[in-house]
Amino acid sequence: MAQQNKRFRVVHTKAQRLWGIVGLVALFICGLMVGWGLNSSHVNKNAQVAQVVEPTPNPDAQTKETCAIIEDLLMQKLYPEDAPDVMAHESNIVVYEKLIMNGCSENQMKYHKQIQREQEIVKALQQSGTLQETCEQIESLLMAELPDANGFAENRIVRAKIFANLSERGCAANSEKYVAMAKQELEIARALEDDEFDKEETIEVVETYKRLNMQAAAEEIFETAKKLTNPAIDFILEVEKIINED
Repeated sequence: MAQQNKRFRVVHTKAQRLWGIVGLVALFICGLMVGWGLNSSHVNKNAQVAQVVEPTPNPDAQTKETCAIIEDLLMQKLYPEDAPDVMAHESNIVVYEKLIMNGCSENQMKYHKQIQREQEIVKALQQSGTLQETCEQIESLLMAELPDANGFAENRIVRAKIFANLSERGCAANSEKYVAMAKQELEIARALEDDEFDKEETIEVVETYKRLNMQAAAEEIFETAKKLTNPAIDFILEVEKIINED
């Protein structure tokens, strides 16, 4: 007898169908989440790259900005072109020379022309028979010795000493102005060093204060030095002599 082919039919219960549908839905959701995660990671990486990449600063622009600041500071030292005395125009020549050395390169030719102009004015004033007074010559020479007004306390102390000298030996009409400038330089030096001067600087500051008739300030610097440096007796005697001099 020929064997009959038997077909078997798998019958799923309702519970099996339900769980099958749930599994498909869960698989679909997992696929969406994986895709979203990959896309988010790609976006974050791009954002990080965008944050890291910064424009390279232009060194030429920075240099130009610095030279422009220097020019602004030096230009403030210029006397008016119609100043009647030779000293003012000689001082202007010195300022223009510093501008050529430290200012912006594109302005060098302009400053050379200004120097020629100032030289012509000086020559004209000298030929006019106007004799420069002794005090004006002193001011002109001492002003040329001023160091740069930078962030070094020793330069500020030297500037203060020169201004104090100018207040005594320069023109009487300018004495009060030079006293005020000397005081300002000493205040800047004290701020830069926070009153912690070495022995040499202490002597120079005390001497300058005495020259400006600022006895209390001189004594204050001396007392601070004694507390900070525990100085030798020779140093104490030397400073006391300066302070007690009439």
